[in-house]
Amino acid sequence: MKPVKVALAIAALFGLGYGQAQAIELYVDTKTKQLYAEPGRGRVKLGTFEQVGEPEKSAKGSKRSVQEIEKSLEQQKAELTAMETRLDKKKETMKAVEKKIDTAAAMAPASTEKKWYDKISIRGYGQLRYSQLFGNHDQIDRTQLMTPTDRSIGQNVDLLLRRARLVVSGDVSDYLYIYVQGDISANIAGNPSPNTSDSTSQGNFFQMRDYYGDIFFDKAHEYRIRAGQSKVPFMWENLQSSQNRVSFERADAINSTAVRDERDLGIWAMWTPENIQQRFKYLQKSGLKGSGDYGVVALGVFNGQGANRFEYNDAFHLGARVTYPFELPMDQILEVGVSGFGGRYNPSTTAYTNQGKVIAAPIQVGNTPYNTGRGYDDNRYGFHAILYPKPFGLQTEWNWGRVPTLDLGNNTLESKGTNGGYVMAMYKLDHFYGTWIPYAKWEMNRGGSKFDYNSPYMNVDQVEMGLEWQPRPEFELTAAYAYMARTNLSAGSVSGPPTARTSSSYQKAYGDVLRLQVQYNY
Repeated sequence: MKPVKVALAIAALFGLGYGQAQAIELYVDTKTKQLYAEPGRGRVKLGTFEQVGEPEKSAKGSKRSVQEIEKSLEQQKAELTAMETRLDKKKETMKAVEKKIDTAAAMAPASTEKKWYDKISIRGYGQLRYSQLFGNHDQIDRTQLMTPTDRSIGQNVDLLLRRARLVVSGDVSDYLYIYVQGDISANIAGNPSPNTSDSTSQGNFFQMRDYYGDIFFDKAHEYRIRAGQSKVPFMWENLQSSQNRVSFERADAINSTAVRDERDLGIWAMWTPENIQQRFKYLQKSGLKGSGDYGVVALGVFNGQGANRFEYNDAFHLGARVTYPFELPMDQILEVGVSGFGGRYNPSTTAYTNQGKVIAAPIQVGNTPYNTGRGYDDNRYGFHAILYPKPFGLQTEWNWGRVPTLDLGNNTLESKGTNGGYVMAMYKLDHFYGTWIPYAKWEMNRGGSKFDYNSPYMNVDQVEMGLEWQPRPEFELTAAYAYMARTNLSAGSVSGPPTARTSSSYQKAYGDVLRLQVQYNY
């Protein structure tokens, strides 16, 4: 006997035991078509059924009642079957529609693909600085203390907008990257410095710092050509952004006397393996003060006269650099490398004082050094070794070479030897109201300062100790003390106490400097 008939028969017999017909709710399983007296998963209610006929009727009457229920059940089964058929047809229709949509989407142009201008980013940073001279060393007039890289050092200077950078960059395509950077705090040639008494002088001009394109030969960006005005791949600190640098300024030995402003017009071929590209990015984004990706190997040519300066001879400078960041045990990274360049540089000349007399009256500027106009040998080579602060860090760079230098005895320009560098130690402390980096830096330089008028001989000894605090990624505060003993490179400068000034330019000045700076990143 079928399960349905058994259930109905039991229900009918159960009803016969009572003087009154008993009602029962029946449910059918939509898959197995079996009948149940209780609800459950996948069961559909058929309705409420009860015995038909008088209680005293025989089993014949009950049999007719079962037959009627079976007939009703067959009708429900037919309706369910028809419903399932309709659902199957709808599913087939939906599949056909989805297939048409997929086909149309595949044939249509990709409307969600980003345009090149959607990939361009705008960012930058600013530095507001305060410097104060104090102390008096051996009665030398400290008002003569100046540096070629920091115009905030000197008398009558309070707050200075040291840097105000705006960067526009991004991938135009898989094969072209553009980078444009301007500085709103630049001074222009011929405009008096803030250390002068000329109240009409103005600063904060908008000036181009970088404008170049990287042309890639593969989608992995391992091989590229960089063309335009960009940083010259020389040494390491020159390439590190001032936004990331811990100390206030770069060392003179590799910057102001080698590649001032770090940039020049040129064309460079660079190679960086894909895994090292990721390592360079990590060293920057993790707060380890990385210098960026200027190629594991870089070869190129550049004008040699410096950023935003016209070329004064018909000869390129040639440059090369090799560097590699090694992963060491104890989660340390050590980057080492060598670099160098060579060419001919044509310094600018002007009148200066060279009398060697002691006077109290104002100085009159005199002779101008002889310049052949054909340029002078300008060659540099050096090494760098950078142990990134994890948490202890150590940096050192040193370079040697020949550079145009003023010969005071003959009042001429000649190519003479130069050497200098620095050593800096630091310690990175995280998770204590932000990031703290105390540091100490010693630097020295001996050689001509080719970017200054007459390329005077620069003698620098300097010690700097400071602390950088970054409570949030958006801004940081830095305070530092420095003892400076350096040549005043101004052609019209004089040295000594006011009662006994010497009339010779390019004398050494001494002083203690306290500098404070707030930097904001965006």
